[in-house]
Amino acid sequence: MRKQVSRSRALSALLMIALLASPAAAAKAKRAKPAPAPAGPVAPAEAPPASVATPTVADLPPGTAVKVERVRPEREKAPTLRFLRENVDFIRAQFDRLREKPVDQKALATDLDPRLLNYARLLAEALASRDTVGAAEDARSRQHLLESIAQLGSLEEQLDLMERHLEKQRVRLAYLEDDFTGQQQTALMLVLSGYPKDLAVNEVTVTLDDGAPIHVALSAEQCESLRRGGVVELFHGFAEPRDQVVEIQLGAAGQGAGDPGYVTLSPMRDRLTFLRFDLSNVQPAQGGASVRASTWLHEAGAHSTQG
Repeated sequence: MRKQVSRSRALSALLMIALLASPAAAAKAKRAKPAPAPAGPVAPAEAPPASVATPTVADLPPGTAVKVERVRPEREKAPTLRFLRENVDFIRAQFDRLREKPVDQKALATDLDPRLLNYARLLAEALASRDTVGAAEDARSRQHLLESIAQLGSLEEQLDLMERHLEKQRVRLAYLEDDFTGQQQTALMLVLSGYPKDLAVNEVTVTLDDGAPIHVALSAEQCESLRRGGVVELFHGFAEPRDQVVEIQLGAAGQGAGDPGYVTLSPMRDRLTFLRFDLSNVQPAQGGASVRASTWLHEAGAHSTQG
């Protein structure tokens, strides 16, 4: 800090010398003689060209406003010089401090603080610990990567298994699609024959395995045809080639129809299967359970639709 103060004081002294030298140069310039006027007649000054117009107030720029005071403002002259004169002793003392002085003193080596040496050991241990932790983290990351690869392998095996099951499912669906949405050939025809002696049957209800009941009302002509050995068609349509249960329920006017009867059959694929219900030996108390049923296959292909 003292060196900076001394440098500033030195710069102030140089500035003082420059200020003292400037008035002398000005006075010398004033005492200099003016240059002699040239001999002979002096040529008059050239008049301005007539074509140049005289400027007016409107041609001047607006400029910047300046304050006008009534009293001359006081200005301190040479403040730096007054400061130097008042502090000349201090300035000289600062300049004296810049001189080199011999000092009778020996530089002796002292013992280092053991804590400073311990800091280097602590830093080395910290770096070693960081390397150990980094190696452990690297090993853990590699182990996690290996576990992820193993999990991906297991997942791939599961996906392959699912793909195989899906392929089998597609085969089964294609098989069913060929059976039900392709050219359907498996058909079933239900017919009614005979007529009971002790029961006036006027309605027959047949329920297929899918739960859709089919109500067939027997007219007087159909009943007479059954008595004479005729046959009445109850249902004719496509059916699934599997085991099915067909329910038959008889209806009689003014009498109890008895219990329903159930027939189990399996239509053959791509063939027309007939199922005949014979009402000749029907008992009024048993109803549909006393109906005799028989089935057979039609030799030709099935070419009928839903009837």
